[in-house]
Amino acid sequence: MGCYRDAVSLFRDIFASGVVIDNCTLSIAANSLARLHRVDLGFAILGSHLKLRLVTDVVFFNTLLKGLFLQGMVHDASWLFQKLLNEKLCELSEVTLLILIDGLCKARHIGKAIKLLHLFEEKGNCKPDVNAYNAIIDSLCKDKMMDDALALLTKMREKGIPPDVVSYNSLLHGLCTLSRWEEVNELLKIMVDSRIPLDVLTYSILVDGFCKEGWMNYAEKIIETMIQQGVDPNVVTYSALMDGYCIQGKIDSASEVLNTMIQRGCLPDVHTYGILINGYCKSGCSDKAMQLFEEIPSIGLKPTLVTYSSMLECLFQAGRCADAEKLFNKMVENQEYPDLVTYNIILDGFCKNDRVPQALSLLRMMEAKSPIPDIISYSTVINGLFKDGKSCSAIELFNALPSKGLQPNVITYRSMISGLCQEGLLEDAKGMLKKMEKNGVMPDSVAYNLLIRGLLKKNEHCDAILHLDEMLKLGFLPDDATCEILLKSILREGPESTLLHMLLNIKENDQKSRS
Repeated sequence: MGCYRDAVSLFRDIFASGVVIDNCTLSIAANSLARLHRVDLGFAILGSHLKLRLVTDVVFFNTLLKGLFLQGMVHDASWLFQKLLNEKLCELSEVTLLILIDGLCKARHIGKAIKLLHLFEEKGNCKPDVNAYNAIIDSLCKDKMMDDALALLTKMREKGIPPDVVSYNSLLHGLCTLSRWEEVNELLKIMVDSRIPLDVLTYSILVDGFCKEGWMNYAEKIIETMIQQGVDPNVVTYSALMDGYCIQGKIDSASEVLNTMIQRGCLPDVHTYGILINGYCKSGCSDKAMQLFEEIPSIGLKPTLVTYSSMLECLFQAGRCADAEKLFNKMVENQEYPDLVTYNIILDGFCKNDRVPQALSLLRMMEAKSPIPDIISYSTVINGLFKDGKSCSAIELFNALPSKGLQPNVITYRSMISGLCQEGLLEDAKGMLKKMEKNGVMPDSVAYNLLIRGLLKKNEHCDAILHLDEMLKLGFLPDDATCEILLKSILREGPESTLLHMLLNIKENDQKSRS
């Protein structure tokens, strides 16, 4: 950013001194302003162009278009492009077309980008090149519109535009994400037949795809193959392999990959360390996770917000609240300021470690300052308050949600149903289920099971069976915990169990409705 500011400052000095400014200098100044998100001043440069009677070239307009997209001004960029087209202010180039198509794709206006591509395929002096097609293919793949992306690949070939490795990488990534492995094989065969060499990204995509499927042997073989082909695995490749092992709980294997990559001269980044830290955390090895976390600064890396958040969650899960608080303070000292996700992790950690008053204090601080709590924050504290025996405070907090501009979600309602049942407030718990439907939140299997268990525990068998019947009609099934309570109640009452007869009636009515 500093260099762009210096360039703008120098331009002002040149302009003020009266030195004649050429087209190239004006374009550089406009580009610097665009990078500083001051495209409005870029248009002021356009005024300077006109005042100096300079012919504005396509490079200058390309700079303005790029600047508008950088600032999210998609409508203005489209307007400028249309003006260039209608008034023939300059000769458009393939770069102009690419800037517009790429900008539209990144702004998720993919339909407009495709229309523009088709328009220039048929008309105009500048035709879409491979980069323009790649921008749309990549966008389609990211939106999981793989059939459309593959159709566009076919169209490219028909137009005589050979796809490159970038085209295939986007498609391979999309197909791997959707586990369409036969088509992955077909594309790889086409690449080989077309003599398009697989690059490090191609191999990394395959490694990542195989790891996500749990096919670690295939992933290892891919890495062996790429090394044989003279393509060195990079930090992305190794990180994907480590993540695969961590997902399977094979943390020692992931640690070996880290050592291997360092031995091969591939330096891990903070994301790589984050993967292994997260793996240790999920395996309950908080000491090893902390040890690795503390190594990060010693190799010249700085932990990110994500790394800190993972480590905080790990410490809370291990019941190490004091260490979590120390880490939080260290995080702020290092000017890595927590976001809402981090605060929600801390709220959850406090509540699960019987520190509900601290969670409530933190929530109040968030309300007064920032970040503003969301429904996850409130749901976490409501659940914590119930478990801490502070049902009145939990209900009060729930009732205050609309005044804060928030609507309870399914998690909030589950917490309320569970807490109200725990307190013996069964009518309120049943009312909560109705309130869910009224507010457009459909009760799920968990909500029904929580209510049914609560009713059974208080021997409200009739109500429990009514809600069980209702739940079954919605296609939900009782979970293991509910079945256990049902069986215990039936066994306790014996062969003449009222509960058993009610269940048999449900079964009989169900059979009649099906016949």
